[in-house]
Amino acid sequence: MLDRTSLELAVLQMARLQGEKLDRHTLYTTRNEIRNALAAKERWRRTMEAALPVEETTPAPLILFIVAKIIVIVSH
Repeated sequence: MLDRTSLELAVLQMARLQGEKLDRHTLYTTRNEIRNALAAKERWRRTMEAALPVEETTPAPLILFIVAKIIVIVSH
């Protein structure tokens, strides 16, 4: 992933190419938006890491059916 400064420079360069006026307010807004987006991405990543893993379980009746079939096959 790109670091924050590389993203800022890329966005500012795109704005320059489109003819945007780069005053202090534009620089401030751009930097804050990128920082906020990266912070939100990091918060989301930490939330997903902290979440309990989802365990996929087979319903009990299906397991009992499979075990019963195995017992019938083995007993023959």
